[in-house]
Amino acid sequence: MKTTKLIAVPALAAASLLALTGCIQMPPAAPGTDTDTGNGSGSSAAESLDDTSWTGAIDGVVAPFGFTLNADGTVDITTWGDSDETYDFPQDVWEGDSSDLTVTITGLEEGEFDLTVTGTAENGEMDLSGEGTNGSSYTLTATQD
Repeated sequence: MKTTKLIAVPALAAASLLALTGCIQMPPAAPGTDTDTGNGSGSSAAESLDDTSWTGAIDGVVAPFGFTLNADGTVDITTWGDSDETYDFPQDVWEGDSSDLTVTITGLEEGEFDLTVTGTAENGEMDLSGEGTNGSSYTLTATQD
């Protein structure tokens, strides 16, 4: 009986370890850099916009409009018309890269509406368009500082 007990304990431990191994999730593989732009040229992928600063205008809302696209996905507003004020609201966010960019700015016109615009920011020129929560269409154009 003692021999059976001595063999049963390691066998039980091995079975438990084997069962737990199936529950352990491996970390995701590091994402690769996609260098195929789909045009067959093999040129490099779109550029990251992390920590880039821009100056331009939101047509019909404000000019000049200066802002920074932070690496954490937030937008800091550094220039708002002739005001010396800067704005840093966590609801102002961006995502994407130079070939497919989305920017959301909140609380425009004294909090009347939010604006989400999409487009590109290539070669130092940003051209985004979209609709505000007020139903109107807007364009954000800017040049990289």
